[in-house]
Amino acid sequence: MLNKIINIFYLTSFFIFVILTTNYYFSDKNVKNTNKSRSLYSVKIDNDTYNLPLLLNDTSDIIEYKNGIEDYKKKKKNYKFWDLIKR
Repeated sequence: MLNKIINIFYLTSFFIFVILTTNYYFSDKNVKNTNKSRSLYSVKIDNDTYNLPLLLNDTSDIIEYKNGIEDYKKKKKNYKFWDLIKR
């Protein structure tokens, strides 16, 4: 009997939690606060992007292109196995 009462208590507390949470989530006050927060965040991002300093490009001629594929082909050992397959 005590076990059933405890289970009923847990079940009712769960349902009360779900009901109160959904009521708060869908309330007009929460929706307004959420929209206000999102709009302020959007405005702040726009202001921050306009105030960013532009950096000069100092990366010209940094990349050195090497012919690594040709070096690999020259150093690669030729195996006779592939010649046997070709025949």
